Amino acid sequence: MKLNTNNLNSFPKRLDKIKRLFLSFKLSNRTIFILMGIISTIWFLIRVIPKPQRAFYPCMRAAAPIMSGFIIYLLTLGGSVLFFRKSLSKFREAHYKKALFLGVLAMVLLLAFAVKDARSAFADTNKVDLTTWTRGVFPEGVNNPMGRGWGIFPGRVAWVMNKNATVSTCTDVLTDAFFMAKNNNQDTINKMADNGIKIIGGMSTVKGSWDKIFRSFNKKKKGTESSYVSTQTIFIKINNGQAGYAINWSDMSEKGINSSTGVKDAAIAETTPATVLAIVRQLVDSCKIPQKNIFIGEPMTHVYSSTSDIILNKYPNVNIMDKDDNTLLGRTTSAGWTESGVITYSDKGKIMPDAVNDGIMKEMYNADYQINIAALKAHARSGVTLCAKQHFGSHDTHGTYDFGSFYLHAGLICVTDNDVFDTKTRGDYHSYRVLTDLMGHEKLGRNTLLFIVDGLWGGIESTDMAVKWQTAPFNNNWPNSLFMSQDEVAVESVCIDMLRSEANKNTAFKDRPFFPAVDDYLHQAADSSNWPVDATKWPKGFKYDPEGDGTPMPGSLGVHEHWNNDTDKQYSKNLASTGKGIDLVSYPANLVKHYIGYNTSVSSMKYSYNFNLYPNPCSEVATLSYQLNGNAYVSVDLFAMDGKIVKHIKQAQSSAGVYTDNIKVNDLRSGIYFCRIAINNEVKTIKLEVR
Repeated sequence: MKLNTNNLNSFPKRLDKIKRLFLSFKLSNRTIFILMGIISTIWFLIRVIPKPQRAFYPCMRAAAPIMSGFIIYLLTLGGSVLFFRKSLSKFREAHYKKALFLGVLAMVLLLAFAVKDARSAFADTNKVDLTTWTRGVFPEGVNNPMGRGWGIFPGRVAWVMNKNATVSTCTDVLTDAFFMAKNNNQDTINKMADNGIKIIGGMSTVKGSWDKIFRSFNKKKKGTESSYVSTQTIFIKINNGQAGYAINWSDMSEKGINSSTGVKDAAIAETTPATVLAIVRQLVDSCKIPQKNIFIGEPMTHVYSSTSDIILNKYPNVNIMDKDDNTLLGRTTSAGWTESGVITYSDKGKIMPDAVNDGIMKEMYNADYQINIAALKAHARSGVTLCAKQHFGSHDTHGTYDFGSFYLHAGLICVTDNDVFDTKTRGDYHSYRVLTDLMGHEKLGRNTLLFIVDGLWGGIESTDMAVKWQTAPFNNNWPNSLFMSQDEVAVESVCIDMLRSEANKNTAFKDRPFFPAVDDYLHQAADSSNWPVDATKWPKGFKYDPEGDGTPMPGSLGVHEHWNNDTDKQYSKNLASTGKGIDLVSYPANLVKHYIGYNTSVSSMKYSYNFNLYPNPCSEVATLSYQLNGNAYVSVDLFAMDGKIVKHIKQAQSSAGVYTDNIKVNDLRSGIYFCRIAINNEVKTIKLEVR
């Protein structure tokens, strides 16, 4: 019998809906706990007794804690009553020692019951065990998408990797830092950015792909497809958030920090200057966008000189924004800030009492488009920091907090301090998330043309250094990756999976990507049914309305799901043509496994042509011939009907030319096979009959 994975993975959601239904009836905590305990116990026994291995399924992991809490509840309560009765009986029979012993047992069980009473047991059904956090399977399981993907190819995320992008021997101390030109291969990074844009836009040229992206975005924003026009402005938001203190004021250069890894005078991981240059190069050189219409900034702090210098040296009329007057350093002074009510946080001060509202830099507010270039990092309060968390640097000065964002931390997971888990920790799903507010704001997340996560280096925390990644395919090197998408929810979902995979092995991350409810903000951004439901705080129902104009943000900002495993890295659209979630397209193509017959849909990208597989049918040796029109990484594999690889034919970097590969098949059983050829990000599948 075929396992219905989606049904199993959706059980935690169903369990949560049952609990919310009981809450709507205003039943007592004790009653709800008993009812849910009975339901979970019955479900667990029905599923696991016939097939014990089901105990490891996501649905069983959701039911087991409630069932165990219910059973402990029954045992402690029932046991204490039983032993009290026996103790009383022995006392009447003048067996005082036995009566005393049984009485002590009854007291111990009663004490255990008092500690683990119905109220705390009920609370446990909605809280993540902070000793295990979210390590392993998430509540919704794997390949169980929620929300609606959007973009030219809905839910598509481009992952481009090239180990030659950075210098592997870089030590990332301030004198040999990640941001230095000597440690970044600009030509390689340019090509990576070009390939990423082509994957997202679906055209054979950078210009054509950007035009498709502009038209797609304007269709969503204005209802009409339209290209970029020369009077429109673009604000590129980068991650230089530590430039408010870790900076040399005389020249805006970086200051080093003492890393938690023990490295002294280390460079804080931020957006790589070479990545910003690669995008500006596309906009100016390929799309012919006027330099004066491009604004680059980190509004709350400053742009480090490592970024401003590399941009202005090549594109002197691009605006490097600064809230202060630093024109002598080539910066453009901002026109100021909007009124403070532009951002109105949807919690209305109930979660973040010192927040309420904020202003935005006028150049950002007035921009026709934004591009968000975040850095791939973990975070000591939110678990991860990506495109959404970047907007903690987009606001105006805020009272006594000045240009800081500490007043927003109450809307994250760790409220008290970095990595501190206490009674203030917000580890429950369906909790208010300030990151969701920022993603849904019409002038921030919803005005963003393209979301890019710069994973060339990858940091262990927002204020710490980059480290080499141990997992495959990085293999003890810098991650050397760029992630792009029109769908912010999708790209952040992929990056969370990447960070969790690495953090499971790399102790430098201190388990931060496993924080409880680390992806709750994406649940809520993907589907409004996941918005907060606490009637004590929002008796009339909660709605995200980050503009404060009475109109809730859209019910879905994108699609969220988690991959099947960190080896295959497959999302629902990688597994089947009928998938409705994320489509992770890699360059080179062999970084992600796909179903047989998968095509990137980028039909106009022709790295290769003239495919031929002959003779077909074949009984001895088949010959695969093809032609490359440029340098490419070629991977050829032969698959059986069940999707298993039966032969690895070729894996090699090849130059332009005509190639033939021989495939020996006389050792295979008769039947149908599939020859899969991956050339950079193009995938071609040819059916082969063996007789």
